[in-house]
Amino acid sequence: MIKNRISNLKNRSGYLFSEEEMSCRYYANRDEVLEFFTPLADIITAKILEAGDLYLQYAERHAIARRENTFCSSNMHGLIIEQLSQIESVRITPISKGNSIIEIGNYKVWVKKLDDNRKPCVNVTKSSMKRLCQKAEGEDVMPMLILGYQMDEIERVSHIYIIYLKGEQHLWAPIDIGDIAASNQIQLTNNTSNEEPIVTIKPQKQKNKEAL
Repeated sequence: MIKNRISNLKNRSGYLFSEEEMSCRYYANRDEVLEFFTPLADIITAKILEAGDLYLQYAERHAIARRENTFCSSNMHGLIIEQLSQIESVRITPISKGNSIIEIGNYKVWVKKLDDNRKPCVNVTKSSMKRLCQKAEGEDVMPMLILGYQMDEIERVSHIYIIYLKGEQHLWAPIDIGDIAASNQIQLTNNTSNEEPIVTIKPQKQKNKEAL
């Protein structure tokens, strides 16, 4: 588990919002998150990889724009949201300043790029600090997860994680759903290769007997 300096973030958030005006979101339970996302790992991973392919195709056509610091994260975010919206169980919810967040089951899921330490790359704003601190306004207290992705040196998607905040300990705990998806594929391949092939013979039509 990764120790995140959440105390620093909380100090920063002091001038952004008051603790008293916020409700606390429910904390996510690791076993429940695993149970829920394991069956979805294959399709979520596939959709994020598709988004990565679309990003690379787009970036190749915009070599100058690609040099800008926010080009990758902003375009990848939109493409991932677009691809995930094709999954039946995913709901898209608009949030502040034209951005979107997704809901899957009983979880709110924030799509973010991760740094080398699997921490989310976050701009310090009122809304981002509320999400990081598991704070909410009103009655919406669904747990907040982060669907995080890492990219290699040539901007290919290299890792995909679901990250949850482990209760009062302020530990960001990652679940490697890309690895779960890969394991599922290996198991599927092994099961298929171990099975005896089923051979069927199409019955031939009986020929008419020749007239005597």
